[in-house]
Amino acid sequence: MKLLKLISRAMPVLFMGVATYIAVPNAFGEEVKHAGEWNLSEEEQDLVNVTNGDVLGERGKDGTWEFHLYTTDGYIEMTNGELVWVMGYTHAKGSFKDVGEVKTKEEVEQLLEPVKVPCDPLHLFVGEKVRITLHNTGIHCADEHSGINHVAHTIHFHGLDLTPSIDGVPSLPVDPVLEHKTFTYELIPQYEGSFMGHCHVDSFNHILAGMYFPIIIHQDRTKAAYGYKYDRDYTLFFSEMSSMANEQLQESGVVHGLQDWKADYFLINGRTFTDNLYHPRSVINDPRSRIVAYEDETVLLRLMAIGADHVFALHPHGYHMEVVALDGRKLKSSYEKDTLCIASGERIDVLVKIPRFASQRKCLSCNLGAGITIMHDHNLRGMVSTGKYPMGALTIFDVRSRAKVAKPDAPLVKEGKPYNPLEH
Repeated sequence: MKLLKLISRAMPVLFMGVATYIAVPNAFGEEVKHAGEWNLSEEEQDLVNVTNGDVLGERGKDGTWEFHLYTTDGYIEMTNGELVWVMGYTHAKGSFKDVGEVKTKEEVEQLLEPVKVPCDPLHLFVGEKVRITLHNTGIHCADEHSGINHVAHTIHFHGLDLTPSIDGVPSLPVDPVLEHKTFTYELIPQYEGSFMGHCHVDSFNHILAGMYFPIIIHQDRTKAAYGYKYDRDYTLFFSEMSSMANEQLQESGVVHGLQDWKADYFLINGRTFTDNLYHPRSVINDPRSRIVAYEDETVLLRLMAIGADHVFALHPHGYHMEVVALDGRKLKSSYEKDTLCIASGERIDVLVKIPRFASQRKCLSCNLGAGITIMHDHNLRGMVSTGKYPMGALTIFDVRSRAKVAKPDAPLVKEGKPYNPLEH
């Protein structure tokens, strides 16, 4: 009951944020552009649709998908305004192209996307060869004498059945990628499903500092997974982070007392919910994390988690989830859950069927606006970050009617125009 009371305190602000969102839906890019606008072929448009317009690898002359991932460090902003140092993977601006050797902080800023946690997903296809080249650019934002400088990295393709030479475990048998060196992993995906990549050097520190990303393997170019058709899909990566441990890594390269490691942030796709709904780093202002759907649609949620010891207990208000696959394998029989536990390393694929009239229904448990319900971590520690509630792993279902586009009675206006949090 306390959870509901506390959330209800944020409801007036939340409703204004929701009204603003509906007033300017195009600002959040939830619809993929039509082929005519991009002048794409039908095959290219199918590829864009199934990958939600995400950045894709480049096609080599032999048809191989090629990705170039770069390791670096930097800062991410939390919804409370704190800048947290992280290590992570990134790629060239707007693509996974090879931009050559990157050595300096200036070259990182000029050539690469800012580091974020998790890195953008890799979309692969069953039976289509992939080359993924890892470039270690070094560390650029740590103290001069920190032990984190000059560290090596790898990519472990978590959940893929691979030979040891490309499994990303250092020196078994391939050495990790040293600073300013590269290594190319070659593989051919055999199974569709939801997987992840992460560093396997000093795994506890490197992973929890931010070195992970989703890997989505598609069977083909259609919106279907494990034989189930869907209309929309979202990848929700749940994780935990300790800003104190990251700061110790940055300053000295050593986290003191790993047994006492304690998260102070609980994240969905690298973000937290907050009652400051105008903040552009809020979960609900992220088109990858806010679940937008229309009535009578089926939504596929690719759930994955990584962390030290927190087990997320995901609970959507208003819907049951049909569990169709675990760890990249289709279940022989699906089953329904309204609270689903997911631990570090697990991936769970679920379908949520949006009923008719859902856009007109208010959430009776949290009294949000019509069509709006929440999904949150019912392991309630995950709803608290830096001692503040609600500031953690919570997102929103935003269900809309196809017949009538909902419009707020009094849209929030700033300086004479609808207020868009992403512009500020």
